[in-house]
This record gives sequence, structure tokens and C-alpha cells, in this order.
Amino acid sequence: MASMVEIDAQDARLRLWVYERLRDTGGALPVAAIAGELGLGEDETRAAVRRLATEHDALVLHPDGELWMAEPFSAVPTTFRVRSGSRAWWGNCIWDALGILALLELDGSVTTACPDCDEPLVVEIEGGALREPAGGAVAHFLVPARDWWRDIGFT
Repeated sequence: MASMVEIDAQDARLRLWVYERLRDTGGALPVAAIAGELGLGEDETRAAVRRLATEHDALVLHPDGELWMAEPFSAVPTTFRVRSGSRAWWGNCIWDALGILALLELDGSVTTACPDCDEPLVVEIEGGALREPAGGAVAHFLVPARDWWRDIGFT
């Protein structure tokens, strides 16, 4: 993880905008479109996004330089679909998917598939608590949490 570096006001504004966009729409925009939305230059926005990824661990960039994650949200479709009412988001993993509902203080569901047998799996949060799926379920984390950030995009 990067060292704690104080974030400047413009980077903080961009980070907040990204999180609000993901919260409100469930999707992200390309960096060029983010620049347009915020009235910033594209190069300036790309530099800010890189700083937020490397100095502040706030964002994760895809190798192509576009937004990939703003933990716990995924900026791209994944196998973890989170829903609450008519709203929907993508989670990076089961941990993040459940984290979206916790962060937003919402009841809802996470739809995915068993990685072993590919059977559909729905995990529900009701009254702020996990409702165990019929037949039970186990979340297995192949990589210890202490090692996730070594390669967060593929953990």
C-alpha cells in the first residue's frame, strides 16, 4: 500500500465525484468523460486519477489507464451483481459486493455463481443482516487479505 499522503482539494473533488457517480448510477465513465463532467483538462484528470490510484489507494486503474475499481465498487461488470430495489452495482468479489450494501446501508441481494459447480447463488441482506442461502454457502478467499493489494485487480 502507498504511504499516507495528504490529498489536495481537486483530487478530493474528483474522488468524491467518482464515488457519487458509482453510488448513484452503478457505472463509471472513461477518464476523458470525467474530465468533461468536472470541467477539467483530460491530461490533468488522468494525472489526478493516477495520483488517487498510486498515492492514496482510493482508485484502482485498469492497465489501459481507465477506472477499474473504487473499492468496494467495480467500475466494470463482474460476476457479482448487487441489487437493492431498482438500483444495481457491480462488486469486485463477494466481500466488496456485500460491502456495497453495508456502505450504502441498504438491504438487497448479491447474485453470483458457485466457482466450483457454476450453480447460481444469491446472497441476501435483510434488516441489515445476512440471510443464509438455502443449502448454505461458504465464501472462500484463496489469497489472504494481507496480500490482496499486491495484485488487487486479479485477487
